[in-house]
Amino acid sequence: MSRYVTQPSLCVTRKDKRFSQPQTPPPAILYGMDDELPIPYSCVAGFVRQQMHDVRNHLNGMDLEAALLNEIVTDPEAVAAISRLRAQIRETANSLRALSGRFAQPQPSRGSITVRDLFLIWQDEANLRGLDSTGWTQAVGEERLNVDAGALAHVFAELLANAQRFGNGDRLVARATIGGGRASYELREPDTKASNPSAWGRAPFTTTHRGAYGLGLWEADRLVRANGGTVERELLPDATLLTKVSFPVE
Repeated sequence: MSRYVTQPSLCVTRKDKRFSQPQTPPPAILYGMDDELPIPYSCVAGFVRQQMHDVRNHLNGMDLEAALLNEIVTDPEAVAAISRLRAQIRETANSLRALSGRFAQPQPSRGSITVRDLFLIWQDEANLRGLDSTGWTQAVGEERLNVDAGALAHVFAELLANAQRFGNGDRLVARATIGGGRASYELREPDTKASNPSAWGRAPFTTTHRGAYGLGLWEADRLVRANGGTVERELLPDATLLTKVSFPVE
């Protein structure tokens, strides 16, 4: 049995309505209840991934057994029930596979891309999510970045989904700029709650509920750092939340 050794208060990764003040995230270690030996996060992540792999193997076996039953059973209602059962098994297995992947150390496949083209990828992600009212501005040219564009598309998608999930529905503003040898991608969203974003993305598992595990911004931040970038968040005086992701230009 294990427990997190935390600071006096819990932590949040995004706008958690249960807390009004920023909290301190737990350290990246677990301590055993008996011997108090520290367990590195990498070991915990490896255990979780192996456990999920084992469970998926069992689910695959159940799916094969259900497929066999589907060949034997002739009653229409039973056939329909077996089909529903197989669909649920596969959905669970796919969910575990996706969740397990989030514990892997990011290994970006970098390539050269212009700052402008990466910004267009962000716009495409917004269009896919129906965020047609987002304001897009850019002051960039053909400067180039050495990043994994596919991984950063996932980052941009998470930032937009997060704004959709917790925002008040007001118009978002995104822009790309160049300065000081870095390309910056900014997302501004109105925030009437005066949230403090200082702890967002710094620790997983802190705002869990059905189907969500507090991993979104944490994973996005890891992907940005793995691509040589940085993430900054702040609440501006005009009650606007600013998220800035930046990378060094080539």
